[in-house]
Amino acid sequence: MAALVRPADWQKEQESIRTIREAVFVQEQKVPADLEWDNQEESSQHFLVFNGDVAVGTGRLSKSGKVGRMAIMPSARGKGLGAQLLKAICDFAKLQGFRSVYLHAQQHAEGFYIRSGFIPEGETFYEANIPHIKMIRQLH
Repeated sequence: MAALVRPADWQKEQESIRTIREAVFVQEQKVPADLEWDNQEESSQHFLVFNGDVAVGTGRLSKSGKVGRMAIMPSARGKGLGAQLLKAICDFAKLQGFRSVYLHAQQHAEGFYIRSGFIPEGETFYEANIPHIKMIRQLH
């Protein structure tokens, strides 16, 4: 399924971004709300994934080159939207002059990121009581 993935304006579109992240991280994964929302929101470039005219996914790229807060609504999973979102974020980062990007992958999603060219680095660690692994992708 081809979806529209585009950069989002945090100031104008945070309601859509918050709705998706609230559903996936706070409700589904039980991440405490005070950990979900941080001081990177305003300075990061956010992205939205649309299925028709409905926002069903989001992610962000921080100034440091960290890809994060990637989430696809449960009803829209299994259609390749996460891969399209990740590609759009990496393409954007490359256009911005980043030579590489990194992320903290939830351990269960490590294979997804490996398929998109990310390489695990270091030991497993915990964020919000969820096991994560740092992963890096070169943007040649």
